[in-house]
Amino acid sequence: MNATLIATLGTEPQGVTWMLDWLLARGFAIGEVLVLHTTASVIEPALNILQNEFAGSYPGIRYRAEAVQGDDGPIQDIASEKDTWAFLRAVYRAIRQTKRAGRAVHLSLTGGRKTMAVYAMVAAQLLFDENDRAWHMISEVHWSGAVRRMHATPLDRFQVVSVPVVRWSDAAVVQVLLAEVDDPWEALRRQQEFTLQEVIRRRREFWDHHLTPALREVAELLVREGLDNAEIARRLHKSEHTIANQLTRIYRAFEEWRGAHTGKAGASRAAFIAEFSSLFSGRE
Repeated sequence: MNATLIATLGTEPQGVTWMLDWLLARGFAIGEVLVLHTTASVIEPALNILQNEFAGSYPGIRYRAEAVQGDDGPIQDIASEKDTWAFLRAVYRAIRQTKRAGRAVHLSLTGGRKTMAVYAMVAAQLLFDENDRAWHMISEVHWSGAVRRMHATPLDRFQVVSVPVVRWSDAAVVQVLLAEVDDPWEALRRQQEFTLQEVIRRRREFWDHHLTPALREVAELLVREGLDNAEIARRLHKSEHTIANQLTRIYRAFEEWRGAHTGKAGASRAAFIAEFSSLFSGRE
């Protein structure tokens, strides 16, 4: 699959070319490089170097440099909350546009402010699929100084590591919802809303389909009123032994269901009440 390298840029332009060379050497079909940058004066030399480098060394690769835009125009630095929001919008839209064009994304987290890497990962969590990759470079080379090697030599000690991206949801409906959204904050809101609705759906599914009517009757008194075994037995006109057995069955079913959905082993009275109290509090 043809791919785009999306990279953030600081003052050291070789972070882009070293990463690109490493990807190309491993057979990744990078057909385009997009560099996201601020407009601080210290960034200009790096932009000029990259422009010249791509014109001479990568004739078959399309190169674009894009300044991050804020509400009042291009931002000079990632120095405020508004700046970070502007960068998140920029990287989110860059990834989204790349994927809508049918290209995989290779996201470099090496250059620029650390904040850029953090927010780029947020965008990746929202939009990445199994074809996309995030990378970080670990180098023992001191890059700053008058001489910059735009391409690593065999003596340069560095490594590129894959950064795991834990996607917030692989559900097809979420992918459809996010594909329509151009604003990352709206995407975050939709994702959180979907996650909450999915949690509610799973709780109701357990209550309605994993418990018999008799067990639901016991469970409701436990969750809604917090009654102990003796009080539940008196209310339902059953023996405490019967109630204890029914609660054992409830907790066993809950433990299996909980483990399947959360990976957490074990279950308890307190955990059961905490999980399902919202069913009777008006919050769901």
